[in-house]
Amino acid sequence: MKYLSSLLLLGLIACNQKQTDHFVLRGTIPGATDSTEIILAPNGKYHKKIAEGYIINGKFELRGKADQPVYCRLCMNDQDILDRVESKKQEQRRYMEIGFFVENGELTFQTPHIDSLPKSFWQYDERKEKNYTLQGSDAQNIFYRYQQQTIPSRYRIHSLNNTYREKGNIEDFKTLSSERAKLEESTKNFIRQNQNLAVNLYLVEQLKKEPFTYDQAYLDVLAGLFASYQDTCATLKEFRQYLRDAQAFVQGKALENGKMTTSAGKTVSLLEQLRKDGYTVIDFWASWCGPCRASFPHLREMYRLYGEKIGFISLSVDKDEKEWQKALGEEQLPWPQFLAGKELVKSTGSLYNITSIPTFLLIDPNGKIIFSGHSSGELETELAKL
Repeated sequence: MKYLSSLLLLGLIACNQKQTDHFVLRGTIPGATDSTEIILAPNGKYHKKIAEGYIINGKFELRGKADQPVYCRLCMNDQDILDRVESKKQEQRRYMEIGFFVENGELTFQTPHIDSLPKSFWQYDERKEKNYTLQGSDAQNIFYRYQQQTIPSRYRIHSLNNTYREKGNIEDFKTLSSERAKLEESTKNFIRQNQNLAVNLYLVEQLKKEPFTYDQAYLDVLAGLFASYQDTCATLKEFRQYLRDAQAFVQGKALENGKMTTSAGKTVSLLEQLRKDGYTVIDFWASWCGPCRASFPHLREMYRLYGEKIGFISLSVDKDEKEWQKALGEEQLPWPQFLAGKELVKSTGSLYNITSIPTFLLIDPNGKIIFSGHSSGELETELAKL
């Protein structure tokens, strides 16, 4: 063909690298202690450093390669300096970590002062994302707009999540869920309006949901966000493979049978324990799992509120039956308790994508899975809908 189709051209532009084969990132960070270590690494892959160096006289320069636009974390840490001077004042430590898109070319980073940047881990403050800019990356220009538009929403979600963890108030969790839903819609709309594949593939990661909390229609919506792109890069192919794999965990999948042991040592089948005239909650836990046992007070309250119309089952994945029996004696849970057989434990990952505990499954009267989650707050929100 004389001309590439506009859709194919769009995909090529999004995935292909720029003409330059490297980037130079120059930054100005006033207030930084001389010799503060600075590291640039792909988000979530900190062991694969792209570049590293030091801040000297409030400036730094990093060089590296990015075959395509990649979302990175820029980490600044002066702990080594404090250690060398044997400082005991940990409050002096600066550990900043921020994110932006890097691509080949001349890049310029600026911030008014190092203390205006967000701190890392639990001290991260989304509101400080307005205090830095990166020039020279087309992908970052687009992502910056998303970032700034959603700061209020993301900060509210962060704050509500912390409040819920501290107080465990279900009303806080409902508000949190509502805010998350609003951000989800904003993110989908942003993806529709901004045709940058690297940015959109990063943002869509936020739209992936826990198994059995979505239906096929939701996966179709996610697929539609990228329908105009051609398979020109590995990340897009990986996302489309995720959509195919996720079909195995849509709401409405039938619960499979499995062998379990009662506290009295009798072998029974899982399906026989489901409530025939209503819904059933299955709680996957283990005696050694602190978060599992910490959820029991909330589960007790849910059992008190909903136990007459909803069945409850706790299914332990303990390998040591004695430890399970000991935990049962300590907890004295008022609903049926079972120990999962080896085959049932082995199949939970492939059948239900259970990779951590606690995990709660909600089963409808027809034996279909309609919810899976790890938070007792999520579970109670679902039970309140029934």
